[in-house]
Amino acid sequence: MGSLLRVTNFSAEHGPFGAPVEIRVAAQLTQLPIVRGLAETLVLLSDFTLDEVADVRLAVDEVCSTIIAIAGPETLLTCEFLVGDAELQVRVDGVAAAQGMPDQRSFGWHVLRTLCDEVIAEQQDFDASLSGYPTTVRFRRVRGKA
Repeated sequence: MGSLLRVTNFSAEHGPFGAPVEIRVAAQLTQLPIVRGLAETLVLLSDFTLDEVADVRLAVDEVCSTIIAIAGPETLLTCEFLVGDAELQVRVDGVAAAQGMPDQRSFGWHVLRTLCDEVIAEQQDFDASLSGYPTTVRFRRVRGKA
């Protein structure tokens, strides 16, 4: 299963955000460097500080690793990045093989909450067409956060 990178331009006016950038990869750890690299490149090109770049890269790594760990076989990991003047918003979607969210009391999730201004995790009911439980994690990182 290969990777797909798509820049989606929904309209000429995006308000405080640029065009969303979306990548779809196999939900496998071997694909993680591709997603991390894209996240790092986006925030570097958007004039985030080097500390912010490192924080975003670590947050993306934690979210994607967590979803990959619970993903069903042959499923995709979809990541969408919205870079704005004041913040970055990231959405990561996957399909969990079993019902249940990742352990949000783990050290990794504690670090994620420390790095981000907001973290939201959701899981939907079983979807027979996907053979699993659609799972989404969103996080937001404000630019210039001390």
